[in-house]
Amino acid sequence: MDRVLADFIQAVRGAQVRVSVAEALEAHEVVRVLGYGDREVLREGLGVTLAKTVDEKARFFAAFDRYFTAEAFADADHQDYLATDEGAIAPESESEASTLVEQLLRGDRAGLMSSLREAVREVGVSEMTLFTQRGVVMQRLTARMGLDRLDQELAQLERSGQGSSDRARRLREGRAYLIDQMKTFVQQQVALYTGASGEALREQALSERRLNKLEEDDIARMTELTQRLARRLARQHARRARRARRGQLDVRRTLRRNMGFDGELFNIHWRRIRVDRPRVVVICDVSRSVSDYTRFLLLFLHSLSEVMDRIRSFTFCADVVEVTDIFDEQPVATALEAAQAAAPVGPTDYGRTLAHLVERHLDAFTPRTTVLFLGDARNNLGDPRADLLKLIGQRSRHLIWLNPEPFVTWNTGDSIIATYQPLCHVVRECATLKQLEEAVNQMLRLTTRAV
Repeated sequence: MDRVLADFIQAVRGAQVRVSVAEALEAHEVVRVLGYGDREVLREGLGVTLAKTVDEKARFFAAFDRYFTAEAFADADHQDYLATDEGAIAPESESEASTLVEQLLRGDRAGLMSSLREAVREVGVSEMTLFTQRGVVMQRLTARMGLDRLDQELAQLERSGQGSSDRARRLREGRAYLIDQMKTFVQQQVALYTGASGEALREQALSERRLNKLEEDDIARMTELTQRLARRLARQHARRARRARRGQLDVRRTLRRNMGFDGELFNIHWRRIRVDRPRVVVICDVSRSVSDYTRFLLLFLHSLSEVMDRIRSFTFCADVVEVTDIFDEQPVATALEAAQAAAPVGPTDYGRTLAHLVERHLDAFTPRTTVLFLGDARNNLGDPRADLLKLIGQRSRHLIWLNPEPFVTWNTGDSIIATYQPLCHVVRECATLKQLEEAVNQMLRLTTRAV
């Protein structure tokens, strides 16, 4: 595969377009047939080969335009240097002047661009994986372009008393111009080749940030990331369900059953895994200290509806209210706000919440139900009614408590998590999107059992 196409495919992958080895080979065949002569034809041909979805096509065409658009050196900030060709100065000695010095003295933009592209290929800009490598690449590129010899030339002119000569002035202006163009060019290459890794780093940092510490600008990105993680988790769980239906060979039982046949396998035993579509009851504290976490838990769970049998949702503060109908009747984006606003406002009362859950909604808790309780267990010194939480746990298949507070603050002040913890199957900290994903994944795995 030629270097131009290989670098372009790397740039396309950097734009978060998935390109397999087979597709890369098909792209090579497209280039062999179409060639590089007609840019628009090549753009459409490679687009059909490499981009599979509408979003990927948009990212592909943007990457193609950035990669194959030959950027002439810009003129904006260096009009004095680029004003006219009359300012060009011929080198004093062709044998003594470096190629870079010659190009700068003559104002040879085409030659400078050609040299820069060659230097970029030799430095290996396309092999960058992180945007933080930009400084190292710039240093290598500076050395490869020969700026050291240019600086020596300027220093020699200063020592000989020619620092104010037209030649020195021309070289200083050309050097500043070249540095600016190199920075711009490297930034363009960084955007081409490190887009995916840079985005992955930002998303990783965001997923590990506490959900109540998000900036306003991060909310939209976090919402999109939450839905994407939920879809990924749904695909993983769907694959596990398909494998379970197919079954797995139980080698031990198969060999034991066929010992009387001299090792011939007449009786095959399959070990099957039962994967239930979980029925989930989620009960969320929407008081001020917990509401940010509630929003993302509800968003995550309702984005998993395709692998859930049913989700019943409750929110509470001073009292509890069922909000399942809100999610059934409204899009998730608007339902989140309405669900959080539905609970009566007042001091958080876990005891009253549990009492009203048992009194009004005891039928929601069955041997097929997994209960997710999200709250900091700070009860304002009220009666915790642990007996009612125990009843809910006994009636349910699993009771999982997610506490958004840091573990070191549990059981301090008015926290009653120590009272509730022995009554739950799982109690874990859940303050970041990463921890939320792990908790929901654990819940889904708890619905799997061998038969």
